[in-house]
Amino acid sequence: MKLTILGCGDAFGSGGRFNTSFMLEQDHRQILVDCGASTLIRLKQLGILVTSIDTIVITHFHGDHYGGIPFLVLSNHIEYQRTTPLTIIGPSGVEKMVFALQEALYPGTSKILEALNITFVEYKDKHWTNTNDLEVYARPVTHAIPSHPHGVKIRWKDKLFSFSGDTEWNDSLIDLADGSDVFVIESNNLKEDSPGHLSYQTILERRALFNTKRMLLTHMGAEVINQNSLEIERLSDGQEIIF
Repeated sequence: MKLTILGCGDAFGSGGRFNTSFMLEQDHRQILVDCGASTLIRLKQLGILVTSIDTIVITHFHGDHYGGIPFLVLSNHIEYQRTTPLTIIGPSGVEKMVFALQEALYPGTSKILEALNITFVEYKDKHWTNTNDLEVYARPVTHAIPSHPHGVKIRWKDKLFSFSGDTEWNDSLIDLADGSDVFVIESNNLKEDSPGHLSYQTILERRALFNTKRMLLTHMGAEVINQNSLEIERLSDGQEIIF
């Protein structure tokens, strides 16, 4: 499986990084894990057609994680006249939230969501949700409650990709990382946790709890980005990882 980092930045674009969006690719299929507001720009910079994406998994309803969906919707419909299926998987209320966001950004265009015949799927806590040959496992995490924050684990054939989403420390992270080939974990801060966000220090102290083959830091603030050396690997925009 190939993981392409479309964006691994925080909400403030620290270090000039783009909003969170990861692309998983296997057997000529591509899916997105989160779709921050800058995602369409990144796809076009990398020469990736929006019509090649058949599934989008959303961790929570903040603009830097799902704010790019309206732009992808317009591009799929107007630029490419998409006719192939598209599935959006997310927390409870995902269909309502996507429709509301579409109307907020481009009033009167929510009818395009209907024209594209998008399938919306809600995942459930501690359950594997099967769709499009993918299995998505979700756990609530500790972030802004109105955003319905979750971490996810995605099983695709023989590979397991995990992502913490945005969160401060939560024991669900241990479950999310368990058995993963790659575990991407947010590290917004360097030394101290803040409400809704983890620090590198907390991750380092509890690293032994995570049963994963490879741990990668994302959603980094300026202090983490500018630190000369860290024991845990940091992601960067445009990076490609084969696992």
